[in-house]
Amino acid sequence: MKFLTTPPPDLDLDRLRALVRDDFDLEGQIRALYSERDLNHRLTDGAGQDWLIKVFNADEGDADIACQLGALHHLAMVDPGLPVPRHRRTRDGADWAVATGPDGRGWRVCVLSYLPGRLADDETLGPADFHHFGAMIARLQRGLRGYIHPAAQDRHLLWDLRELVHLRDRTRHLGADRATAEALIDHFEAHVLPRLPALRAQVIHGDIHPHNLILGPDNRVSGLIDFGDAFHGPAILDVANALPDFSHHAPDPEAIWSALVAGFHSVQPIEIEELDLIYDLMVARQLLTQIITATRAAERPDRDDYLAEAGFGGAEALHRMTAIGRDRATAIFAAATGRSAAVVTQPVARLMERRRAVMGSRPYVFYDPPLHIVRGEGCRLFDAGGRAFLDCYNNVPIVGHCNARVTQAIAVQSRILNTNTRYLGELVLDYAERLGALTDGALTACAFVNSGSEANDIAWRMARAWTGNRGFLTQEFAYHGVTEAIDAISPSALRRGTMPDHVRTMLAPDGYRGIHRHGTPDMGERYAEDVDRAIASLDAAGMKPAAVMIDMAFMTNGVLEPVPGYVAGVFERVRKAGGLCIADEVQSGFGRMGGHFFGYMHHGVVPDFVTIGKPAGNGHPIGVVLTRPEILDHFMEQTDFFSTFGGNNVSCAAGLAVLDEIRDRDLLRTAATTGAHFKAGLLRLQERFPIIGDVRGTGLAFGVELVRDRATLEPAPDEAKRLINDLRDEGILVGGEGVHGNIIKMRPPLVFTPADADIALAAIERALVRLDMRDRDRGTAARGRLPAGSPI
Repeated sequence: MKFLTTPPPDLDLDRLRALVRDDFDLEGQIRALYSERDLNHRLTDGAGQDWLIKVFNADEGDADIACQLGALHHLAMVDPGLPVPRHRRTRDGADWAVATGPDGRGWRVCVLSYLPGRLADDETLGPADFHHFGAMIARLQRGLRGYIHPAAQDRHLLWDLRELVHLRDRTRHLGADRATAEALIDHFEAHVLPRLPALRAQVIHGDIHPHNLILGPDNRVSGLIDFGDAFHGPAILDVANALPDFSHHAPDPEAIWSALVAGFHSVQPIEIEELDLIYDLMVARQLLTQIITATRAAERPDRDDYLAEAGFGGAEALHRMTAIGRDRATAIFAAATGRSAAVVTQPVARLMERRRAVMGSRPYVFYDPPLHIVRGEGCRLFDAGGRAFLDCYNNVPIVGHCNARVTQAIAVQSRILNTNTRYLGELVLDYAERLGALTDGALTACAFVNSGSEANDIAWRMARAWTGNRGFLTQEFAYHGVTEAIDAISPSALRRGTMPDHVRTMLAPDGYRGIHRHGTPDMGERYAEDVDRAIASLDAAGMKPAAVMIDMAFMTNGVLEPVPGYVAGVFERVRKAGGLCIADEVQSGFGRMGGHFFGYMHHGVVPDFVTIGKPAGNGHPIGVVLTRPEILDHFMEQTDFFSTFGGNNVSCAAGLAVLDEIRDRDLLRTAATTGAHFKAGLLRLQERFPIIGDVRGTGLAFGVELVRDRATLEPAPDEAKRLINDLRDEGILVGGEGVHGNIIKMRPPLVFTPADADIALAAIERALVRLDMRDRDRGTAARGRLPAGSPI
């Protein structure tokens, strides 16, 4: 790391005068100025023009100097009114002259315009001033965002916050504050530094503070100076650096933080990911300053340090900042950017209290205690403390949380048009045509709604209209949605009471726990025969089936694998009885099961309807019914169906972006290969841990059934709950499923990689070991054990 103890150049004044006269054609009165590592002088020429004469530190390479001067030339070109120094070249047109020191080393000397005014640190300032400062910092960044120079990439400068971890040994100079400093560095290294590469980055100033900001009349910024610490890094560092430096001795730092962030955001909008890290970066800046000032005092006590003299780096400033805390600070930043408390950290207990007050006394949340998730990216979710969790559960973000292509499509189309399909438009037609093509042309008519529940509801209504029947067949413990009609055919959602009289349930083709087990000849056909019973029951009540609806991955039944002949046998019987067949692809479609786009393709059938929901838009509200044109036409002849925002422009843009991602990233194939890799690892764990009774998986849909005894198949629901929470503690998110609550359900985004799978497998192994140890401690070691001598 450069410049921690390197002394500034020692060029005597007479030699400097001669060099400036001979190389820059400048003469006049020269006065020394302070510089942290260079040698600076102010020269007033005969015309009264002021110039800054800068002799660069010997450790500053030519490329570094060229980078700084290039930034000034770039700013002069793109924003001529921005108050930054202007560079004066030598008589020969060179960027700098060279003075040779006594030891033979060369010092580069350049001339810049001197910007008059008062240091911001010397003035009494109010919120309006800091709002202006924030806006000017943002304006500077906008000017620099198109500037590129190779030397900016790898400078390893002292004031680059990313270098904080390399100053760990210097905490020895902090005395009683050393332990606190080391803990903060540990937090920075583990939870902040890994997130920085994902932030917006560009060449930034790198060290904006009250001594680098010059003020003119009315406290307007008349100078942004000292580009010696410019480097390529996260753009938000300029804000994070300025906030503690401008408020280190202010009586009301929170007002300064709010005003400066609001000013910056008004010119350069701050992204959520940046907002979430500002406090941590502020703490890092304050700690960095404290370490540097303490190190200089200890290692070079003979030299002046303007930082210490100006009050920077005092321990009390860091103590005050940490007393305010991350929650309060982030709330201030959120409010300053016009955002709600969704990005603000609050204690979980307080959030639960608020939630019960406005969302009902029975909150449906995962984990104990629940997680406060504030952002997502790819296969990971991040809590309010910045911890990353590998998401192996949420099927809705099918191409990854906050997918860049999808979010960009939504943002762009939102700025152009978002209206309904009463008007003609290309997007909805492009989307419908592509969806139809993905059924191999079997189902080409689309009805657009806003969710999977609505899609299932409309498919049910279409089936009734087409057949004239009113009976419905559904799987035991199935789930298909929340509308009144669809909730009625979702046994898993039934807390009390009985199924409606027009609904009959069918046995799920469970080859592990069901009445027909794996190895039974024609197991699929044997399970399909149960449909005859259900149809006969309807007939006895004077009804015929209008439709059967099947989730093609049997998710709520425990994520059952396709059983050859089962779905085909069900469809054949239902059609023979006068009904239609609905493939609920909300969870099984879009490549979830790997290899094929839709789940029904794994069963070798063609349904009369395909229904899709929010995964189609990666979480954006979309619902579509795909069917045959004659079925849709018949329905439209009987009803004036229209969904106001079904098929709107933004939803279709999101849907098309999802299709593009799946195609361009070959996610059908990767779901199959990564899924096979993950399943193989789960099977290896099954060999070691007898509590795993069965492992099921097709593509990236997995069910791991836990049992207390492999012979009796006694379910292990309590152990499943503990395992789910233990995995949460390991940073892995999974869910529970099944009529007994003993199945671990996993449906990661399709961008889940083999490396992600290995992380999850290692965590599952550790959690199973802990679960096993707790069982032993409770004296239950005999439960779920294989007979003595069995291979493990």
